[in-house]
Amino acid sequence: MIRVKTLREEFEAGENGGYVYGKIQRQRSFPVYVELGIEQEYIPSSQDNSKTEYRLFQKCNVFVAETDEELDREEYIYSSLNVTVIIYC
Repeated sequence: MIRVKTLREEFEAGENGGYVYGKIQRQRSFPVYVELGIEQEYIPSSQDNSKTEYRLFQKCNVFVAETDEELDREEYIYSSLNVTVIIYC
């Protein structure tokens, strides 16, 4: 499961078969492009921040770049296909 932080506009625009841009946090923040799969009901966790909204999508493709510029040029350092993604804002 991959968690992707998005801007409010991206979060609200996310839909089945659509896409969003966001960031993943590892040792540092990396820009990502996510091809969304099918939205499922998100079941809250006790570790969730009550001020944060979450949405869950299955069968997503995630593409990670070092910088926003490389993401724009589709120069990915990593990709993960057919994964579950939680987007949040």
